Amino acid sequence: MKNIKYFFFLITLASIVLFFWLFLDLILSNTLMAKKDDCIKFEEKYYELKKNCSGKHRFKKAFPSVDIFTDKYGLRTSKNFKHNNDLKNIFILGDSFTFGVGLEYEKSYVGLIESRMKDYNFYNFSVPSYSPSVYPFKLKKMSKLNIMPSKIIMFLDLTDVHDEAARWFIDKDFGKPYLSNKEIFEKNKNEENNFKKRNFKISVQLASLINFNLRSLRSKFRNTFKDKKKESVLMKTFQGEFTYTDLSKLNKQFWKEKTFSTGIKNIKKNINLISKFAKENNSEFYLVLYPWAETLEYGQKSFNWSNFGKNLCVNNICTLIDTTNNFLNYKNSNKNWSNQIYFPSDIHFNDLGAKILADSLIEKLE
Repeated sequence: MKNIKYFFFLITLASIVLFFWLFLDLILSNTLMAKKDDCIKFEEKYYELKKNCSGKHRFKKAFPSVDIFTDKYGLRTSKNFKHNNDLKNIFILGDSFTFGVGLEYEKSYVGLIESRMKDYNFYNFSVPSYSPSVYPFKLKKMSKLNIMPSKIIMFLDLTDVHDEAARWFIDKDFGKPYLSNKEIFEKNKNEENNFKKRNFKISVQLASLINFNLRSLRSKFRNTFKDKKKESVLMKTFQGEFTYTDLSKLNKQFWKEKTFSTGIKNIKKNINLISKFAKENNSEFYLVLYPWAETLEYGQKSFNWSNFGKNLCVNNICTLIDTTNNFLNYKNSNKNWSNQIYFPSDIHFNDLGAKILADSLIEKLE
């Protein structure tokens, strides 16, 4: 009888604690944390960062939530950053890698490069899932404000092939990029308006942190005890598999008949547009390549991404910086390399991966 009473006492106590926790979370989420929303602004068939925003961003459920600060142009920066009109400008173009998902700005590779190249203003135009079709539009917007770059650094990602064919299109009349269909926009809007995320921010962030650490532990455990004779436990993706899988055997759900060739064609077209912009404004144009974990593990036998980058930069269209060998050297010297430089079960760099990439670039850029 005493055990039953004690059990009900614990249940009641736990319920009361949970009630007050959720009530406190609800109050704080709509008062102190009300302005700590995601800084991404959604329009119909387009999105960008909000201007002068201070918020939080969580790229995926299993990712840690990080601080986001934007400047008056709607570009991610460090806190309290101000542009100096006496300095030359560096324009950064990229997607989620270059945005620095899962990392505080100072630990992203753009933040690390910026901290060591203090003689330049950095303008980071990167937003998750952007691709080369968006970049010429961004450059034109800045040129209208009479803000011109001394250097343009574009980070080309494996996702760009599929995104250029199936995600982003260009409005022929206005030259503005837009999403291929409303489903992408509606999905993002639904995420933005999610009741749980808006009203229980502390609980959501705590759950995210616990999930992230559990995934990290599981990933480390698997890679520590995996059998080297068996197939690697590294995640394979439909966006990156074209480097090591015959094109005829790519997942037909995502790679339609002309998806790959269209993506490659659009990348080339937009590289030429950016190169033309750079030459007209006496800017140096750098194209940067970096590998995913699956690229390092399975190679580039089907489509050599490194050679593709070289071909893009022929005739001085751009200066190629391929960091693949730097990461291969790290892989060959470290048993659990994938856990050390990538987020667990994901394609994106963690803080160490970002540092390796930043270190690889600094000497080239300076």
